[in-house]
Amino acid sequence: MAIGDFSAQAEAYARARPGYPAGFVRELALTAGVRAGDAVADVGAGTGIFAGILAELGFAVTAIEPNAAMRTLAPAISGLTTCAGTFEATGLADASQRWVTAAQAFHWADPPRALPEMRRVLAPGGALTVLWNDRENERSPALAFVAAAIRRAVPEWDEAYRGADWSALLRSTGDFARVVTAECSHVVTMSRARFLDLWRSHNRLMEAAGSELLAELQAEIEDFLDDERLAAVDVPYVCRAWTATS
Repeated sequence: MAIGDFSAQAEAYARARPGYPAGFVRELALTAGVRAGDAVADVGAGTGIFAGILAELGFAVTAIEPNAAMRTLAPAISGLTTCAGTFEATGLADASQRWVTAAQAFHWADPPRALPEMRRVLAPGGALTVLWNDRENERSPALAFVAAAIRRAVPEWDEAYRGADWSALLRSTGDFARVVTAECSHVVTMSRARFLDLWRSHNRLMEAAGSELLAELQAEIEDFLDDERLAAVDVPYVCRAWTATS
């Protein structure tokens, strides 16, 4: 498996990855100064988890995703269009978007090329929001167990976005000058199958561990769930967002 290629993981990704609280997304929209009907591009859209929420809130959403397998799993709902593209080459027209978002994705971008592209496609006064769902391992025995198991098996694994100074990075090219931060805690209750899929959906983990070691990790997690008699797992997240304007 190549790093960044989610083709083999797209279905697990669609089944397992958490959504985002709609109220928090509305707050982000207010910060960005957009309203229903405005053109919004969700870049690195994956299987359309965040793009679908935006469409349901009434935005005219273009979900941009380079991976064909991921694109085919985007929800078929009104107001959502999917197309191929990347952070560095979106294919969008100049000044065509009121808001650009990147949910659980901007760590895949090359900022020196991506940030000028984000600025190019934004209309005057537009905003860029990048956000991530961070698991709160210390609040969940199941997450703590998995985190310890991964540290033992794949100590070099890094999720690539935790702890990054995104405010500084978003200002690094001069395309954006002001950054506002926000965060929201939420809990996602996952079935046993979904919780197991959550780890199968992590591309960097699969690339670092390899299929054989990942299978051993999955078996450890299953044994833990058996021992704790867990049919479902409450997974706590804090969603952290950075909204940048020029």
